[in-house]
Amino acid sequence: MNNYPLASSETELNLEIERYSSFEFPHYRFIPGVHPHPTNSPEGHSFGHEDEEVVKWDSDLWNTNQNYLFGIDLYNYHFYWEAHEAWEGLWTVSVRNSSEHMFLQGLIKLGAALLKIRMAKLEIQDLIGARNLAKSGMSLLSKVEPSNFMGLDIPKYLKSYGDFVKLIYEDRIPIIDSESPRLVLDFNLH
Repeated sequence: MNNYPLASSETELNLEIERYSSFEFPHYRFIPGVHPHPTNSPEGHSFGHEDEEVVKWDSDLWNTNQNYLFGIDLYNYHFYWEAHEAWEGLWTVSVRNSSEHMFLQGLIKLGAALLKIRMAKLEIQDLIGARNLAKSGMSLLSKVEPSNFMGLDIPKYLKSYGDFVKLIYEDRIPIIDSESPRLVLDFNLH
């Protein structure tokens, strides 16, 4: 196994954060232009893995939905591209413009913005993409009803996220570390 830059060597990103699923993490956090593409490259961490077909799902049963919970774990451990992959199937079978659809699309965009922030260390123009994705993702999440949805206190998370990304509007790059925004779920919200 290669020790890719910005991957397993990032011990700061591997701090013990509560896990919601038992699935194993990939052996690197994909960053375009730095690592082998996870599914397209033979060296990719998910090369040859078959995507499981996602069928209709119930957001009221979020606390047992392993794809959703694994996506949360991936996001919280800075596997932003991989979180998108975990949530994509759920998002595509959600009713368009439903709370589920906007919620997952918002999370995907917010994770993509954080990935662009990581990429901006290599190419500063990625901050433009980060700004667009952050704005769009925050807008989508702010429209979700109720405001405590699928275990997440959305207003609280949006405040944390907005505080973290405000530097990108000043052409500064926030540091993705243990202070990065985390998706904390409350299992008492059913």
